Amino acid sequence: MPADRFYIKSAIIQGQSIKIEGTEFHHLVHVMRASIGDSIEIVNGCNVLAEGTIRAIEKKYASVLINKAIEKPPSSFQIILAQAMPRFNRLDFILEKGTELGMTQFWLFPGACSERKTISDNQRERMELVMVAAMKQSGRLDLPFLEAREGLKKWDAPLPYAAFYGDVSPSAPSFEKCWKEKPPREGAIIFIGPESGFNEQEIKSMQKLGVMGVKLHHNILRTDTAAAAALTLMSHWALF
Repeated sequence: MPADRFYIKSAIIQGQSIKIEGTEFHHLVHVMRASIGDSIEIVNGCNVLAEGTIRAIEKKYASVLINKAIEKPPSSFQIILAQAMPRFNRLDFILEKGTELGMTQFWLFPGACSERKTISDNQRERMELVMVAAMKQSGRLDLPFLEAREGLKKWDAPLPYAAFYGDVSPSAPSFEKCWKEKPPREGAIIFIGPESGFNEQEIKSMQKLGVMGVKLHHNILRTDTAAAAALTLMSHWALF
């Protein structure tokens, strides 16, 4: 596990000062008990890792001088989870584990069987906080891109990458077989349904988009387990 890191949304430039505010400031000052002169690591979710020195601690922010900033090349392979909206107690797990497993984009859309069809600004903010925490804990430097989309019947072809969906039918081919027969080159998308799965119309919509049904496991998986299983496989195969 990396050292405690602190997240900011702005650019990080060596030799300049940045402000740490909000929940990150609270964690820095009131949880970690940091003091002026301490060295800390800072990330911005854009593949930059910086080391800085705390120069001042004010009432609502800390000023940090950036001593060193290293930029890492972005991922050359896109791993995208297209998730039909689940219950929010499962969504946190999906976002956390997805971030840890290398998910680069998260597309959230209302499924026909989703209990909830929309997300509020507060809920979106919470989703981002979950991903930020997982990014810092896992040591990665890039934050997955979060996009809220419309229902599947409003999507247009073509999709940017090879795409698959979790198919529970006994005749569905294995995910591994389909991937290895025609390995995706630049990225891949996995569609996962909500707790009650996809309905027939959604399956037809995905098939029109060129999405292939695949079996993720010989057992039927919960939506959060299916997402984690699929992302684990995709991140592993993308390395080889």
